[in-house]
Amino acid sequence: MIGVYAIATALFLVLAVHPFVIYPWTLRFFPRRPSAPASRIGTDRPALAICMSAYNEARSIRRRMELLIEAADAYGPATIHVYADGPRDGTIEILREFGDRIDLVVSEERKGKTYGMNLLVTRSAAELLMFTDANVLHDVDVIAPLVAPFADPAVGCVSARLVYSNPDDSPAAATGAAYWRKEEAIKAVESETVGLIGVDGAMFVLRRELHRAPPPHLIDDLYLSLVVLAQGKRLLSSPDALVYERSATEAEEELVRKRRIACQAINVHRALWPQLRRLPWPAFYGYASHRMLKWMTPFLLLGAAVSALPLAVALFGLEIVLGVACAGTVALVAGQALRFGPAQRVVAALLSLLGVALGVVDSVWGGKTYAVWQPAESVRD
Repeated sequence: MIGVYAIATALFLVLAVHPFVIYPWTLRFFPRRPSAPASRIGTDRPALAICMSAYNEARSIRRRMELLIEAADAYGPATIHVYADGPRDGTIEILREFGDRIDLVVSEERKGKTYGMNLLVTRSAAELLMFTDANVLHDVDVIAPLVAPFADPAVGCVSARLVYSNPDDSPAAATGAAYWRKEEAIKAVESETVGLIGVDGAMFVLRRELHRAPPPHLIDDLYLSLVVLAQGKRLLSSPDALVYERSATEAEEELVRKRRIACQAINVHRALWPQLRRLPWPAFYGYASHRMLKWMTPFLLLGAAVSALPLAVALFGLEIVLGVACAGTVALVAGQALRFGPAQRVVAALLSLLGVALGVVDSVWGGKTYAVWQPAESVRD
């Protein structure tokens, strides 16, 4: 039986680390297809419709709009469409200051980001659609490198690379930033090999002809990008298009955020599974490794712990195992209370994993959607 427990523990651990270690390592064996440089865009630029949804963003929306207008003007043939999802903090009044430059749609009640983005898409006929979040910052020349790869007709969607700008604010922010650096590193290799497998909503561009309006209860960024993938087009990550946003500074906020994101992601995967299961094998390998298996990480680690427990008891004895477990728990609790950095980072990572697990449960057994949500306050500072 000891051998069975050892094999089970090893199997669970291998599956848990596969999306973050084994998968990116195996990508080196796939043919590399570098993305197009920004210089290929030329002067004849395709029309672009920039779509953004905003909730209570009064603290940052003026600067966001100034940056977005500067970027649109630098690109050229771009229109800006903004949906205000029932904000109550003065966001609408600030947005109306830019009424001569943007197409503003105001909802008096909250209907959700996806509803708003679907509405904005219908308000232009541009060849390319750009989706972006209301809390990101970027340089003025961010759009050109996102559009350049569309010179290749096989490319259907291009994503900016997201950087968390406040890793020094707290251990929770440092943990979130470190995780996202790893994610972006994987995406960079993925983009040049099997193709990017889905995008986040910070900023991305896709061909209008590939747009399929997602149901309002599903998150639009992952849905739209996976639909493009299911239509046989490549997704790329642009190394020259960087956007910046803040990570949550409190571990409890990150738990709530990860719970929502995991639930939304699993809902999209379940809705699109009939299409995604027919992907060509390189793309399906990337999808299963990077987009499905990683949401199982908390359960796989729990399985490894449960399998390792009888193994540890057999090797070291029950008293020692219980003593180590109790000492570790006390050390974490004390470290968190004393604001000891390493302990706080461990707690932040554990709460993040708990949030993912709760989100999966919300989707599969709870039927939740998170069509509307309250963003973390520390993200908006």
